[in-house]
Amino acid sequence: MAEQQATGSAWPDPPYLYKRYTKENLERLQQAKKTGEFPEIPISQPPEPDFLLASLEPPQPPSDAYTIFDQRWQVHEQLQPLSELGVKQLFPSGQIDRIQELKKLNRTLITQYLDLLDILVKDPEQYGDRIENISTIFINMHHILNEYRPHQARETLRLLMENQIAKKKQLAADLRRKSKETLEMLQKFGVETTKPLLEMDKKDSSDMDIVDIKEEPGETKDIVMEETDKKESEAEQLHQNLISTVDNIV
Repeated sequence: MAEQQATGSAWPDPPYLYKRYTKENLERLQQAKKTGEFPEIPISQPPEPDFLLASLEPPQPPSDAYTIFDQRWQVHEQLQPLSELGVKQLFPSGQIDRIQELKKLNRTLITQYLDLLDILVKDPEQYGDRIENISTIFINMHHILNEYRPHQARETLRLLMENQIAKKKQLAADLRRKSKETLEMLQKFGVETTKPLLEMDKKDSSDMDIVDIKEEPGETKDIVMEETDKKESEAEQLHQNLISTVDNIV
């Protein structure tokens, strides 16, 4: 009786079954598995109630429905007919125009509400029937709306996938743009780096003063090194941006 009350309460007590799994009982269970014979004599473990050794084996997963917190849930979610819920169905079975049926139920609901107000004025003790009718109408309306849930789930999933595709396309476009900028920068860097070297070779081969020849190449090399460091820094920055964009896509 105590177990049934605990199961039916809103916040049941923690299960006491873990106390059954002692070292001795687990050894008995392993031995029974090997032999394939489970004793029918209950195990006494005060103050807990007696139990069979076979009950230590976990039950098979439910295939149709299960009960938790005194509520019955379906393993495979499906909309139960109103007849199974014990509610009177106020709309035809089969294919229906849900919008029209909702409008009809809404008009009926307004009529029942006005009747309820009239009953409360004339004979307040007879309000129970009107309340029950209003409750039945609301349940029928909710049932029709719940039939749209699969459609709503598909539309939500479609919008989610469209947003993901749009985001990935934008990231891919950013990646192409960064790649193009990087290639252009590297090409420009190659041209600007080789140009001073070619000019330096031309100056070395020309008939210039020895002092000028000694000074010019050194200055040109310094300029080339500065330009090289600057372009390498810019190329490295573009490379980091490219890597960051790729990471976002992944």
